[in-house]
Amino acid sequence: MRITLPSVTFPGALRIGLLLASLPAAAATGAVRAEPPPADPAPTPLATPGDTAPRGALRSARLEFGLYALGAKAFDMKLDLQREGDAITVDTGMQTFGLVNFLMSFEMTGHVAAQMQGGRVMPVRYRTDSDGSWSKRSTRIVWDADGMPTAEVLPPVDQDDRDPVPDALKRNTMDPTTAIVARALHSGDAPPCNGIDAIFDGRRRYNLHFSPVGPAMLKPQDRSTYAGPAYECAVRLEPIAGYRHGDDADTRAVEEHVTRLWLTRPPGVDVWIPVQIDSGISLGSVTGWIAGATLNGKTWLAPLPPIRYAVERPNTP
Repeated sequence: MRITLPSVTFPGALRIGLLLASLPAAAATGAVRAEPPPADPAPTPLATPGDTAPRGALRSARLEFGLYALGAKAFDMKLDLQREGDAITVDTGMQTFGLVNFLMSFEMTGHVAAQMQGGRVMPVRYRTDSDGSWSKRSTRIVWDADGMPTAEVLPPVDQDDRDPVPDALKRNTMDPTTAIVARALHSGDAPPCNGIDAIFDGRRRYNLHFSPVGPAMLKPQDRSTYAGPAYECAVRLEPIAGYRHGDDADTRAVEEHVTRLWLTRPPGVDVWIPVQIDSGISLGSVTGWIAGATLNGKTWLAPLPPIRYAVERPNTP
């Protein structure tokens, strides 16, 4: 099965986790798990004891995440959001870590510009550049005023074993970064765990289906800087168009498997922050944890200390 690495966003991490989860791995989530409900009822507001202070708007955010597979850390991810009035910019970065970096080094950077319009977050520009052991790839997308994106990708679609996404399927879509930012900026106590996001990433067109699972209590553990109340959402990826001709049934099954995402509301800020992701399937698990967060210039979650590997030295006279 081919392992392809998608755009460097939290939804991109959903796809990475789903693909890597087909490898045998074991990573405990530390959360109270529940099966997603058959229907999509309105999410229950998240109870945060002692948090009664008024919430202000999010002006800036710097988030760090660690993605773990095969029982070890595989990726470092970072996100830097800035908001000035109705204009939003997001810079993202991801790189392999540890043994994964040794086996298949990979680095990706991204930049997104979006605009608040009538209470909605609308995409304006999307860019990603990646450099890995096997290839280099780049994506450029610009949305016009009518919601139609124009994309330039390298390698070109016709040289990448896939058909182009028809224009009729592109209109009124979002890039994956803007989609997760729109949900993060959802105002109010009810978690943003309902609905469908139509995504176009320059090559693929897919839908992200969100449904509520319910409140959970995340336990303290050494891979995350957050412990406490959260709200669990189920996320399912539905492939639509633009996928490789050579993708087999196993690849599609992994992508379409339900992933779980835990969100929480930091004190004093009207935002929903993803703090944990789990793409566990029958063969294993890939889990991502938040590893540090600064909101509006103030530290909310102090960064985790760097992971150090101890190497035993031989006893020599």
